[in-house]
Amino acid sequence: MNTRRLTALITCAIALMAIDAYAAEVLGKKPRYLLSGPSSPPNEQAITKMIWAPGLDDGYVPQGITVAEGSVLLSAYRSTDPKVGRGPCRVFRIAPETGTCTGFFDLPSDCGHAGGLAYLGKDSLVVADTRRLYRIDMQQAFEQQSAQNALKSTVVLAGEVKGSFVDFDGTALWAGVYDKGEAKSKIYRFALTIFDEFNGTGRLTEQRALTTLAVPTRAQGAAFDRDGNLWVTSSGSQFGMLYKLNPKTGEKLASYEMIIGIEDIGFDSAGRLWSVSEAGSQRWLQWSKTFPIVFQMDISRLR
Repeated sequence: MNTRRLTALITCAIALMAIDAYAAEVLGKKPRYLLSGPSSPPNEQAITKMIWAPGLDDGYVPQGITVAEGSVLLSAYRSTDPKVGRGPCRVFRIAPETGTCTGFFDLPSDCGHAGGLAYLGKDSLVVADTRRLYRIDMQQAFEQQSAQNALKSTVVLAGEVKGSFVDFDGTALWAGVYDKGEAKSKIYRFALTIFDEFNGTGRLTEQRALTTLAVPTRAQGAAFDRDGNLWVTSSGSQFGMLYKLNPKTGEKLASYEMIIGIEDIGFDSAGRLWSVSEAGSQRWLQWSKTFPIVFQMDISRLR
């Protein structure tokens, strides 16, 4: 064996060992359909924990995320077809220390794209579908593995308002719109009374919004930090971004490159930011990066 070939084999072996070591750092259950570990993401130095998203082997596409009562909650819809963007919806509960999936519940059959989650406290969870908001008794839903008897309110969205993603700022609910154009890329703030006023009746439109802010195009998730700053993700098959915005004006204060396909975000009690990417789910297996990972970030390390 000549020296050049030996060097190439050693280099290849080292690269494979590095991939295996990187994959070993990911908690949870690695999906059977993936032969290797996750791709290396931008701003990797800020990532402090990685967990394989649950439900991947069953065809679920990870979307919404929030932190509630010490657990990370993840919403997803089921589809393996790149042309089909809706399917049965499920919410998973994850133990952040171990990456273990500790429970799940299925959403009503009219939910097709569970894009966002927001925890209101006292077991009250909001799940956002494109044109619906569901308020659910979280504890009851996980106990029964179904939201059918735990559903407390359903609000139909209309006009310019969509439930592409949601967040709770401590007093009001924010519902954001994913759109490729700047004109419709907005986030709307609503009083929590909408869950009583519009429960099963009427349609909630932008006229009832307390506040309206412009957000980046192709926005996928939003979360408020402890200082009141608004963080928003934006992504597609070829890019991913995280923005820090002025919560009063929508002005961009900072921007950071992220993994492609980054979705919703949510802060935990320690101020760490959680997110997830749909890149590498079975629906998006042909993308250039593989990262169907629930991950935690230290925002002070972002560059």
